[in-house]
Amino acid sequence: MALNYSPNFNNPKVARRIRQALGFARACFNETKPRPWSTRYIDQHFGSQRNELSRWLRKQLLVNTNPWYSMDQGKCKEYILNKPGYDAVVAQLKSDNDATTSVYDLPLQWANKEFADELATKVFTYTDLKGRLWHPLQNVRKEYKRSILANANLKYQYDIQCCAPTLIMQHAQQQEDPMDVIPEYIDAYLKDRRGIRNQIAQQVELDPSAIKILVNALFSGAKLGNNSTFAIYKMLSGDQARIEYLKQDPFIIGLKQDIKMCWDYIKPSMPRTSVTNKNNKTQLLPLSSRDKWNRYFQLERVVLNSVIDYLNTNKIQFFAEHDGWTTDTELDQNELIDHVFQTTGYRIKLELEINE
Repeated sequence: MALNYSPNFNNPKVARRIRQALGFARACFNETKPRPWSTRYIDQHFGSQRNELSRWLRKQLLVNTNPWYSMDQGKCKEYILNKPGYDAVVAQLKSDNDATTSVYDLPLQWANKEFADELATKVFTYTDLKGRLWHPLQNVRKEYKRSILANANLKYQYDIQCCAPTLIMQHAQQQEDPMDVIPEYIDAYLKDRRGIRNQIAQQVELDPSAIKILVNALFSGAKLGNNSTFAIYKMLSGDQARIEYLKQDPFIIGLKQDIKMCWDYIKPSMPRTSVTNKNNKTQLLPLSSRDKWNRYFQLERVVLNSVIDYLNTNKIQFFAEHDGWTTDTELDQNELIDHVFQTTGYRIKLELEINE
């Protein structure tokens, strides 16, 4: 890209491409939390990197926070939104086109165009990715996605309450050799999740949503330690003081013991990798975090399939998201909960929010 390259904002074709890139970037990229994105998917909205405009857009709108990627492992580079660059491009677009360009409307305009047919028909095409149903609309940031779905008359957003703790605990209780005790700390968390999250969050000066993510990560094998390879370490930005505090928190200590007990009961039902040691003896490798995540995703999918079966049977239109779904009509929650229990054996609770 030429050092002095600057796009012609008065060219309608160029302005359309810039608007598309702005809408995509604002809708999908977080300002502070890095996320992995495939180059191919970014190319769809920015254009080929061989193009000067496309390279300029990447420089202005994105910050590459982790350049490491692996095709073999399915690892993509990570990015955040370059907010100052985004604001500067929006300002230039307004100035050169003499038009009102709403920062909020750009991502909505992009999404409504990108998913126009599916939003109109309420029939969404998902990809099965590692046991989860995936759709590009799931990548859109929550504040925009809710408006997009509401405009398509998908207003009733349901989520499974404490999905990972609920399913993993009940899965341990359903094994051939079942866990026959109620884990004290998991039970307390299920009964007062918000109170516990708020208390821990206040002590370590974090948002309660971060504690929710942390707890879910612990259920699927994430480790709490001062190691840059740990997901929780990255989530806490390597803040050793917070990590050490959490490691010594009595509730976190008790919760980790309960989680370990659950997986000890589940472990015999899982396929294990074995190795031969130097004494020519076969040893089973311990369960990895990936093993645990995969088993949890299987449980989550079993429940979601049951929900989808119920929605299709009752001709209810919906958009599905892992442990949640958004519908065009309010559901009979007790009827759905009973259906899930009868078809899967899992007793769930639901949370409802109305999208506007």
